[in-house]
Amino acid sequence: MISIEDFVEDIVGKAMRGYKISVQELAAKSGASSTSIAELLEGKVDESTITSIAPHLNLDSESLIIAGRKSWYPEPVNVKGLKMYNTKWADMYVNAYLIWDSSEGIAAAFDTGANSEQLIETVRLNDLTLESIYLTHTHTDHIADLARLQSSFPSIRVYVSKKEPIEGAKLIGNEHNFSIGNLSVQSHLTWGHSKGGLTYVINGLERPIAIVGDALFAGSMGGGMVSYMDALKTNRQYIFTLPDHTVICPGHGPMSSIGEEKKNNPFYPEFKNN
Repeated sequence: MISIEDFVEDIVGKAMRGYKISVQELAAKSGASSTSIAELLEGKVDESTITSIAPHLNLDSESLIIAGRKSWYPEPVNVKGLKMYNTKWADMYVNAYLIWDSSEGIAAAFDTGANSEQLIETVRLNDLTLESIYLTHTHTDHIADLARLQSSFPSIRVYVSKKEPIEGAKLIGNEHNFSIGNLSVQSHLTWGHSKGGLTYVINGLERPIAIVGDALFAGSMGGGMVSYMDALKTNRQYIFTLPDHTVICPGHGPMSSIGEEKKNNPFYPEFKNN
């Protein structure tokens, strides 16, 4: 089983960095002690501290407590024409995905992960034509094996955000439309973790699919390394407006769904009562 990417200490830390609020400032605002907040950031869970600080970080306290208890995990996803590859990169794991139209035998990869051998094997065992690679963003762990995929499939096309150009890739922006056989693909600019992060929404399989990169994780989100507020905003605009049964395919951690994220993601408290 693939581990959840972030737990309570990670979530609180990302929110504090996003709002540029220190332990001391958060203590003054919330009434929780600096010591208890510092301990929470080290993984020592105290639910009264969580309840005190959550509103001051615009986090949902109930979801945050569940993250602290480590008591939620998303439902398994099994969609024909979708496969995840979870590969080790340094001290973490990173995901890549293969999407294909079974009727046409046309496939596309989304990111490369640290090692694309299994993805390549799937393509060959299923006699698929791998036409394209769509990159969610260009952080090294997500494009680490791009050269192998390109050498294995010399005619493959690589697509990347025009805000994160790399040599030889076709540059695309928001709401660019593609196809994978009979499947439709549309790109959406979900930036903030990186300056040109893209989410790809695929329709035509038994469930809609959103390849989100590091914009969103199961029960969390990527850190707002470029702009925390824009990361929140574009996720709300382009991801949380998708149907609840849409499969979320993140860059790290397990797959999830829009409906599950509305219930369990602390960063988006506005959806909890909808």
